[in-house]
Order: sequence, then C-alpha cells, then structure tokens
Amino acid sequence: MHLALQIIALHRQLTAHNRIRSGKTCIESGDQYLCQCCRGVRWTEQGAQNSKLVLMLTQNSKLKTQNSTTDWHCHLLPGIDDGAATVEESVAMARTLSAAGFTTVCCTPHMIKGSYERSAVEIRAQIKQLQLQLLAASIPLQLLAGAEYYLDEYLDQFMLDPLPLGDTKLLLVEIPNHTPVEFVKESCYRLKGRGYTPVIAHPERCRLLEPGSNTPDKNSLWGLLFTSKLKTQNSELLSHDSTLNTQHSTLLPYLQEIGCHFQGNLGSYVGYYGERVKANAERFRQMSLYSCFGSDGHSLEGLKSILQGLTFS
Repeated sequence: MHLALQIIALHRQLTAHNRIRSGKTCIESGDQYLCQCCRGVRWTEQGAQNSKLVLMLTQNSKLKTQNSTTDWHCHLLPGIDDGAATVEESVAMARTLSAAGFTTVCCTPHMIKGSYERSAVEIRAQIKQLQLQLLAASIPLQLLAGAEYYLDEYLDQFMLDPLPLGDTKLLLVEIPNHTPVEFVKESCYRLKGRGYTPVIAHPERCRLLEPGSNTPDKNSLWGLLFTSKLKTQNSELLSHDSTLNTQHSTLLPYLQEIGCHFQGNLGSYVGYYGERVKANAERFRQMSLYSCFGSDGHSLEGLKSILQGLTFS
C-alpha cells in the first residue's frame, strides 16, 4: 500500500479550489495554474501535539503522476552540481525516496552561471542513464527533467535553452537574498511573458519574502552589481532604504498576483534549516501559499536527516 508522506503542521484541511487562487480554476478544469486541491495536498489534525502534516501528492495530470507522490525538487543527478556525488549515491537516494513513498522525482540541478551549467540535452541524457540504473536496481521511481534556475542577471541566457519541470511550462526558480526586489519582479514577469510559470523554490528560506524582515545590504557586492547608480550621500541612502522596504513588502503579493507558484521544502518543517525557516514555513502554510513540496535533497545523509524527521503511515 502506498505510504503517505507526513511532515510538520498543526491543523486544518486545505481550502477549496476557489480559495486557493481567486478567479482561477485548476488544471483539471483546463487552467494552466495547478491548485493545491488537484495536487492532493491534504492537512490533518492528527498528532497536533507533535505538529504533524500529511501530504498526499496524489494527482497531477500535467506531469502524468496520478496516484503518486512527487518530489518536486531534488538534486539527484550524480556529479552535476552540489548534489549526489556518484551514481551509487544517486541510487541510494532514490531507494530512500522510494521507501518513503515517493514514486516520481523532478531532478532539478542548479543552473548558476560560472558554477553549474548544463544544457537541457545533457540533463535529459543523464536522467535517462540514471533511470536505467534504477530499473536495474528494481527501484520503482520515475525521474523527470528539470532545473533550479538562479535568479540573477544571467537568467535570460539560460532561457535560450530552458528546462521546465517534466512536460509542463513550470520553471523552478531560486531567489537569492541579495537580489533587488524590482529585479525579481521584472525577471518573473519576463518569464511569464515567455509563456512559463515561475515556481519559487523554498520561499520560506528567502529573506526577501519574509514580512518585515531586513532588506538586502545596499553595500554588498551583489547589491552593487544590481544597482545602476551608487548613492553616497546620507540623505540619499535613507531615501533608498525607505524605497527598498516598500518594495520588499510588495514582492510576495506581486508574485502571487502574476500567477507564480511556490514550492516548500520538507526539511523546513522539521527544523533542518533552523527555527526561523521553520516558522516561515508554518506561516506560509497558514496562508495556503504552497502548491507543491520537495525534499531539496543534496546527499544521502542529508536526505535521511530530512525524512527521518518525518513520520510515515
């Protein structure tokens, strides 16, 4: 019998379709936006004292994973980024995910200019090779192509050869903490204009999306790289800070308004990234922000640490 993946949470069943995204229908009704109901995400009251959540990722006709549990974000491919180092580790991670109840994994290696760069053809070829390894090892896990795109000034270059998640038009995007808010907005808007829907990776880990959090340091290296004019007068700096604070508070609502999706990390709910991130994840859950979840597994030991903090039934 298929295992149900359980992670941290406190209460309530997810809201109906029309409350997930006002005015938008689900993929089953023909809309491009994938709502939480059609992904089968379901909250329960059980184990409230231990803060438990059941995720039943059971339907997604677009990714052909009906009646399955999908890991939407995982660095499973060997030797391609800072994820699995060897084929052996990849196979061991796949076995661990399968034993936990997953049947489908989106392989999403980092795409960062100058650090991790692979073409869509290379990634698909490596997925095909790893899929054969899993078949030989009798591991019933379907692998889908994807990538985790770093949102910086090189993102447009990567869009010359984009790799969405599976056969969808969904692009997994990581927002660096140092990126100016307006640049994030413009970049996601451009992706929508190209016909893709940004899926924001682990928003609970992004300080730009934290209500009331500090804005990026204007004097940081990345801040300078993204700022066309360096302001040196004190009065100008104060004015700039005020503008950044206003922009920061509007980022999340803006991304929601243009139809972005949000992918939560399972490890966030078990404190894998610290208490701040854990609290953010719970707050976003209460907002019904997430449309999918992923392990964001980078290694066998890391993956085991995340999954061992969860409960299975």
